[in-house]
Amino acid sequence: MLSFSEAMRFCDEEEIGVRLAPYELCDASTMEKTRKLLSGIQPGASVAVLIGPEGGFGEEEIAEARAAGFLEITLGRRILRTETAGLAVLSWLIYLLEQ
Repeated sequence: MLSFSEAMRFCDEEEIGVRLAPYELCDASTMEKTRKLLSGIQPGASVAVLIGPEGGFGEEEIAEARAAGFLEITLGRRILRTETAGLAVLSWLIYLLEQ
């Protein structure tokens, strides 16, 4: 597990192309944007998913993530635990990319 600042540096050093940040405070229109974004990821693309701590990201953290190229996505109306949020995103990516 990386600290927040280590994750930002890692993505830059490894040239991660797709950077996703599930964020529970996204507006309602974000679900359609999330579907389009995830559907547009090409097989073989490098993807980073920034999973927040229990209680979610702070406003400063999400602003820093945006500045680092992360795109906010939603995982739906439910607030997921840290342990399950990453698995939810991974499941969605596997479904879309391994066809």
